[in-house]
Amino acid sequence: MSSRVLVVDDSEVTRAILARTLRGAGFEVLEARDGAEGAMTALRERPSAVVTDLEMPTMDGFPLLRLLKADPLCAHIPVLILTSHAEAPSRFWSLRTGADAYLTKDHRPHELVATVRRLVDDAAAPRPLDASAPAPEVGPVEVLARVARQLDAGLLQATVVNTLLEQGMTAADFHDAGRAVLETLGEVVDARFLAVAVAELETALVEILLQDPLAADDVEAIRECLIRRLHLIPGTAVEARVGGQPGTVRVDLERMVWIPLSLRGAAGGLALLPRDPDEYRLAAAERLAGLIRPLVLVLDNARLSQRLREMSTLDGLTRQLNHRAIYDRLTEEMERARRYKNPLSVILCDLDEFKEVNDVHGHLAGDMVLREAAGVLRSCLRSTDVLGRYGGEEFLAVLPQIDLASARLAAERLRQGLEAHVVRLSSGATVRITCSFGVATWDELTSAATVDLLVSLADRRLYDAKATGRNCVRPAEGKA
Repeated sequence: MSSRVLVVDDSEVTRAILARTLRGAGFEVLEARDGAEGAMTALRERPSAVVTDLEMPTMDGFPLLRLLKADPLCAHIPVLILTSHAEAPSRFWSLRTGADAYLTKDHRPHELVATVRRLVDDAAAPRPLDASAPAPEVGPVEVLARVARQLDAGLLQATVVNTLLEQGMTAADFHDAGRAVLETLGEVVDARFLAVAVAELETALVEILLQDPLAADDVEAIRECLIRRLHLIPGTAVEARVGGQPGTVRVDLERMVWIPLSLRGAAGGLALLPRDPDEYRLAAAERLAGLIRPLVLVLDNARLSQRLREMSTLDGLTRQLNHRAIYDRLTEEMERARRYKNPLSVILCDLDEFKEVNDVHGHLAGDMVLREAAGVLRSCLRSTDVLGRYGGEEFLAVLPQIDLASARLAAERLRQGLEAHVVRLSSGATVRITCSFGVATWDELTSAATVDLLVSLADRRLYDAKATGRNCVRPAEGKA
């Protein structure tokens, strides 16, 4: 049985020439005078290929092309655009809209035959169900309704993509971008929760958005499930944030959907738990598939921008602010304290006998001690406090709106936290950390005091702590 080719063109002469050429090559030819008639014929007859003009009355070639490629019954049918338009934009949009080939009307007859034969031979076979299904009754009204639905779906997709890009590209970091894209997806996907997770070389980033008030232990189970999906190496630091209100709703994570994301230099995925799995499979999954590329673009942009900023402000070993960045933050806080007449304190600390760690256990062990010491210090400070690596084994903490007495108590918490911490080296050996602290506050200086003078005062007190036995805070309680 010969293959059937549908020719769609508003010129009777052109249709006759094309039909004669294709019939001469052994094809059976169907004809339509415009896009609407072509759509009705294609949906009813399901030809092996469609050859269509672009500019036609009632419906031109682009809506016809989009309609055929969007309909499951016709999506497998190859479409050849045959037009007098040779402009690059016309070719570009035809191929991007779904055309399988593009020829201009100054082609040679053998080019048309060879192209149609290639398209027919290469076309994906229709599903077995389609071959036996009765031909649908399709009239002009149904065609226009399908075009309207397809335009609506395209507008919805474009609007969501634009929202993703608009909100995600202005995000300050990965977590802000992740929250923005999840909130946008939550508007078009009915899910109990959505999440994005990304694994890099030494860190993993997880953002979870609760659409329902899930039970706290289920939220923790979601976090652990996402981390397992990332296949992290032992010791990888995980930054996880949860948005939305927890509650008492229980969920079955066996129904969770995981969609891998192709990120640059990282592994990741989008996770969600549909409220209605059947409804998700019927509609939302296809809609979501069209949003993956812009979602990846937003996450990659936020993640790489965040890493670029971190490279310029963070110490590579301890992941705390570097010397320049902590000094800049202290300068900002000093100006704010001076303007609003608020207290401001600093804590300068130095690890005790750190050279001995390097000498006995090696510099890699020393690096591990520095990393863990920084982690302990950070965990003992308020979220509003700022910590930086001042240099070597010294750290500087900036405490806004804290007077000297409260800063001394904060330093004592840091001292106790470090003293209680045990570093377990890869060799199996253990190392205990102690630290000496110098505390100073802006109120102790004149109103014209500089950042350098404030740090210098803390440094003198740190030297005093070292001289009086180490592992202590100066000034001592009740002294200044």
